[in-house]
Amino acid sequence: MKKLVLFLAIIVFSANLPFASAAENPPNLPRAAAFILTDAASGKALYEHNADERLAPASLTKMMLLLLVAEELAAGRLFLTDEVITSPHAADTHGATIWLNAGEVMSVEALLKAVVIASANDAAVALAEHLVRGSEGDYASLANRRAHVLGMTGTNFANATGLDNPNHYSTARDMAILAGAVMREDNYRHLSGFMLTRLCSVRTGTARESQLLNTNKLISYYDGIEGIKTGTTDAAGFCLAAAAARGELRLISVVLGCGSEEARLELSEELLDRGFAGYERHVLNPPAHEDKFAQLVLPVLRGVQKEVSLVPQIAPSLVIPKGRGGDIKYEVYLPDEITAPIAQWQPVGTITATLDGQVLYEGYVLAAESVQRLTFMKTLGYLARSFFGL
Repeated sequence: MKKLVLFLAIIVFSANLPFASAAENPPNLPRAAAFILTDAASGKALYEHNADERLAPASLTKMMLLLLVAEELAAGRLFLTDEVITSPHAADTHGATIWLNAGEVMSVEALLKAVVIASANDAAVALAEHLVRGSEGDYASLANRRAHVLGMTGTNFANATGLDNPNHYSTARDMAILAGAVMREDNYRHLSGFMLTRLCSVRTGTARESQLLNTNKLISYYDGIEGIKTGTTDAAGFCLAAAAARGELRLISVVLGCGSEEARLELSEELLDRGFAGYERHVLNPPAHEDKFAQLVLPVLRGVQKEVSLVPQIAPSLVIPKGRGGDIKYEVYLPDEITAPIAQWQPVGTITATLDGQVLYEGYVLAAESVQRLTFMKTLGYLARSFFGL
């Protein structure tokens, strides 16, 4: 069947940033084993370097724990006031800790604060074991299943903490996917309150009060910062998943394997700066406002009416290089005709938006109304009404 192609916009040249992948245009940024900058809403990568290399993720691992806890809270299967009994295994966990004792009882909220703010490993294990009502190994199995559902194809969790383990690895891209999932949770605002807390304590007012110091220094000065998580181990180096929002644009940066705390902060800040300076959120506007498209109809065969009017599917807003909205090219593909019956909002064609040859969006052209099939009895009815003037 021959297809009609309507060119509804024209590519023009622009001096702005080209809409090309980060692999084609790697920015001159500080060194790290891997990094990525993504649009939080769509997950689209704006800049990346070795984003699929499997590396030790350190405490960025704990973002999975935050996601699973947030999901359980939202489902009503877990409450912030629930009490958690520390197991001997959790109490023996090394690295950053709040010095939990075996048998010590703490609320889910207190442990969550310790994990988010101070990256406490003993709190993470206690919370993970409580979550699955089992061992840290049971939790790792759950975390891997959830990672699979999220599409984290380069990740394997062996623990809840991110402590170095040959079988515990992830990628910058997967960590960005995970960060995006955390940010979409209903409880993210509650979590981000912890993420943006520089200093607080647990067991406040007792002899065993523990100070919680946030090592994400971006929260002290970066405009629009929302979190998310730092991480450091011998194998992983210095890592940071950072999220920030300005206006309608929310970005996620993930850096893995930096050589120092200063390097991870510098690189994260530079990635976010480049994203906010070079990109904007643009509402795709298939030109339904143009007379040519607004009056577009499709001939109907064997229908009670001879044609059906069309509308484009509502398109999402996307992140594009700043100032390039007018360069987007829309193409509509339609058959020469369509056979009844036709349901309202039935797809009858496709619409594609591209920029510099790259597809931004693919959607459908929809029938704006239903059209019934013209049957023998309906034909007789029409003839009778015409003949008798009914």
